[in-house]
Amino acid sequence: MLEVQGLTIRADGRDLVRDLALRLPAQGITALIGPSGCGKTSVLKWLAGILPQGLGATGTLRLDGAPIAPPHRALSYQPQGDALFPWLTIAQNAALGLTVAGLPRRAAHARVAPLFAAFGLAGCEALYPAQLSGGMRQRAAFLRTMVQDSRLVLLDEPFSALDAVTRLRMQDWLRSRLQAAPRAVLLVTHDLHEATGLADRILVMAAGPGRIRAEIPVPIPQDQRSEAALAPLRETLKTLLLEDPPR
Repeated sequence: MLEVQGLTIRADGRDLVRDLALRLPAQGITALIGPSGCGKTSVLKWLAGILPQGLGATGTLRLDGAPIAPPHRALSYQPQGDALFPWLTIAQNAALGLTVAGLPRRAAHARVAPLFAAFGLAGCEALYPAQLSGGMRQRAAFLRTMVQDSRLVLLDEPFSALDAVTRLRMQDWLRSRLQAAPRAVLLVTHDLHEATGLADRILVMAAGPGRIRAEIPVPIPQDQRSEAALAPLRETLKTLLLEDPPR
């Protein structure tokens, strides 16, 4: 279990996030939703250890009860932008997290190679990011993140640049991957259909300053998540979000 306590993030003399607390179980998807500007991305960046200069943060982070400091090898992170290195090929970018973690280059490339087809990137391995569309780059970044051996995965709007059909395919791939190799995922999204379709629980952030205002389980099994079954939950979430307009 990953536990955050008392997280406060400040910028220009004001609190963006104040005294935030959350827990991530060892398995499953937790969706983090909230109005624009409430600090969702800042929370993920703090967890990933890449909070930008000019932002100060205090808080404690524990993994299985032991204090840790971000960045930590137990966590992998996909930012909103693809953050691919332009001078590396797509294959090299996809394998980068593995090589940084110490896996030999040849072994790293062997691990990512079978996944290119499932990600719609077959034939793109030797291309560079500038030669790909925004959606293809985002899929390459998603591949780079998910292929790592981290216990916890931080995903910040990982499917935002994808068309509707590709988005559904990547969501299905994520479900299948987690069934085969369970681990924890913290997913930031603005899409209530995505949150309710993927997550096992949903954390709703409030703004001004950011904090967790509600934790809502999604008890409906994946194979029973029809539009009709999820409609009441989406209405509840929409009501919570409308009560707290963006700042």
